[in-house]
Amino acid sequence: MFELDVLLFDRLTSWRAPWLDTAMAAFSHVGGFGFVWLVMAVVAAFSPARRAAAFRLVLAIGLTFLVVDAVLKPAIGRDRPFQVLTGVQVIDTRPVTHSLPSGHAASAFAGALAASQIWPAARLPLFALASAIALSRVYVGVHFPFDVFAGAITGLACAWLVLGGRRPPPASWG
Repeated sequence: MFELDVLLFDRLTSWRAPWLDTAMAAFSHVGGFGFVWLVMAVVAAFSPARRAAAFRLVLAIGLTFLVVDAVLKPAIGRDRPFQVLTGVQVIDTRPVTHSLPSGHAASAFAGALAASQIWPAARLPLFALASAIALSRVYVGVHFPFDVFAGAITGLACAWLVLGGRRPPPASWG
């Protein structure tokens, strides 16, 4: 598994270009600490009809953070690519926490699932944003692909738990 992770990491980080470096660093930043999803929750909370769903979005991000950063990362203790591979160029900062699972990917997918309860018609763009945030973590050199995959699964599971297994309502802008 590690060899495949390294191969995919090498492929994804070989696409470097200045404009893409900027875009991926931006996706990485907006995904930090669940920022973009918490902003969406605040916006949704202004609508009384969406307030409960906004609260569930915040709970999904909070639970995901606890599961990833307080339980899984310390228990697994996987090193980051720049710690185990030579010559890895990191764009922006080098995190000091462990690598597996990716907290950015976890909160992104938890946020996308919970936010799709609020705005069902935006489901595809929400998951596209989550995917871009997750991919950015590999591109900037701080996660292996399996880290973001595991983060995405963890985030989806945490959000599903918070949402009580609810399916998103039918897509509509109403």
